[in-house]
Amino acid sequence: MSKFDSIDEWFNGTRVKTKKSKGAGGGYTATSKRPVNSSPKTNTLKAVQSTNKKLPQVMVKISGASKGADKAQAHVNYIGRKGEIEVENQDGEKFKGEDQKELLKAWAAMGMHREDKTGTRKEAFHFVFSMPSGTNPDGLKSAVRNLVNEEFAGHKYFMAQHLDTDSPHVHVLVAATDDRGARLNPRKTDLHNYRVQFVNKLAEQGIEATASRRVHRFKHKEGLTQAQIHKSAREGSEIIRKQPTGESKKKIEEKHNEIKGQYREYNEKLPSTETQLKLEINKLIKSQEKGKEKTR
Repeated sequence: MSKFDSIDEWFNGTRVKTKKSKGAGGGYTATSKRPVNSSPKTNTLKAVQSTNKKLPQVMVKISGASKGADKAQAHVNYIGRKGEIEVENQDGEKFKGEDQKELLKAWAAMGMHREDKTGTRKEAFHFVFSMPSGTNPDGLKSAVRNLVNEEFAGHKYFMAQHLDTDSPHVHVLVAATDDRGARLNPRKTDLHNYRVQFVNKLAEQGIEATASRRVHRFKHKEGLTQAQIHKSAREGSEIIRKQPTGESKKKIEEKHNEIKGQYREYNEKLPSTETQLKLEINKLIKSQEKGKEKTR
């Protein structure tokens, strides 16, 4: 069933966090688990309701990685706009201007490989956390800070907020190795988990959002990169979206029918007490069917 074990995981994320252990011979080990929610169906209900209400979808992506401290420093220079924008680390220390130029020297002194061109493994990941225009910037930054401190506990990081596009966002450079030697190795499921946690952290700041995957709300991938979206926002130009071909339309319809079947099977297995959740799932299915009729 998709990349997750159940529809509850489609909306709530998975329980397992994965890291590449230093002593695991290159294998992957589950080093920790997310807290068990006492009522996952309640969370699923809230998430499906948010999807039906068409609340803003959070965006979390890995925009790149550094194999050396030199490239990581170049990324800090970029997110700090060469000293113009404040950069903050995991200890809450803030840097601006000339203070940003040699921040990665400390990471290199602690063992990070120095040159990206000779690096053999990822030493740092470049994350972007984004929300639509109109999002409270202070709440957004606090939500990202709280998420990073929780998800990447023990990892050094630098973060900076950009408010010069239609989509306010926060860049975070995270050291791949934590203070105990365990290494990050984020997968697609981890990115979805980060999105779910982002929604939770935004809610703590009074900001409504949701984190359903595109396919689970019957949307197809439009092939737009974040760079294209940001360029369009900067230049005020219109984004030209490619329309799916006949063959791709067929594949999209087949996938959507598969998802509908899984939703219906899920509903059939729900206990009779979950009336509201059943109604919201049916509403989600009907929204796809209505959308399909409009395109005919």
